[in-house]
Amino acid sequence: MIKKGTRRTRHEARQRWGCNACGHTFINQVSKHSPYAVKVIMEAIGRYNLAHSARETIRYLRRRFGIAVPEKTSRLWYTAHKPVCIYHTIRDQIKRRVQPAGLIEKRYLQHRQVYLYTLHHGKLELLFSYPYQRSYGPLRKYLASVSRSSFPHHLFTPDEIHRSSSYPVLLSAHVTRKENYATKLAAPALQIAPSNKKRHETRQRFMLLNDSATIAVEIPISFTPEDVAYFQTHGFTFPSGEQPITGHIDFAQLRSGFLHILDYKPEARKEKHAVTQLTIYALALSRRTGLPVTAFTCAWFDERDYFECFPLPAVYPKP
Repeated sequence: MIKKGTRRTRHEARQRWGCNACGHTFINQVSKHSPYAVKVIMEAIGRYNLAHSARETIRYLRRRFGIAVPEKTSRLWYTAHKPVCIYHTIRDQIKRRVQPAGLIEKRYLQHRQVYLYTLHHGKLELLFSYPYQRSYGPLRKYLASVSRSSFPHHLFTPDEIHRSSSYPVLLSAHVTRKENYATKLAAPALQIAPSNKKRHETRQRFMLLNDSATIAVEIPISFTPEDVAYFQTHGFTFPSGEQPITGHIDFAQLRSGFLHILDYKPEARKEKHAVTQLTIYALALSRRTGLPVTAFTCAWFDERDYFECFPLPAVYPKP
């Protein structure tokens, strides 16, 4: 594909693409049939999902973008994107439980670089009210502890620590490719990112606001030599290490009675280290919360593919 000029709408100029093979030209945007920019549409949906009314959302769009959007138009946007932005299925229940001001908690973490840890209190209140997910109570306590001064942030700053994304071990597990809303949500999130540097943060915020299962993003996690020794005494085969392993979980989701640990990987189909990285996350979170490793499901994805595996077989051989 090559760039084939732009098409001007009432509010923006859109990139037109052309196929060298067949000559077809197209615009690769989810808002290609609307004169409004995709960032305006997605920001309106996200703002409404933050428990603000339609009128409050319209006033916010006017302040931020200088665009007067009719209320009817904003409601049509919300309806049109319901098949992908499925937060609408739980929005009213959460709005009755949590006020807009207390819906989202943010904290910048100075861990060798800056990470934006974000927690959705509304989803926590609702999802943990279901009887089959109350057993994940220790996870809720851990997520709340990240913002406290007692959290061991010092483990994430030394230069000699191992990063989970580059830990020199290659684990294997049975991997399954599945259809998932994460891939559908990743595409519009990429289109509203202001720059390549902001893509990751934009994607995380978009999923946190617009899907029904993501409860937190950029969750710091540490896996110490003491944790490794604990698992080894219980028959696990994870190799020992002399330094802590640290990382940040991109997305944590509660759905279908499992805790899902997700990581966004460009070119997910070619990814080779994801099983190792996500298994470390599962083992570390198991130790921090006391939840069994069998309670976790690991997955990585991009805009096209979603791959899933269970972490236990990667480190615990069958008898």
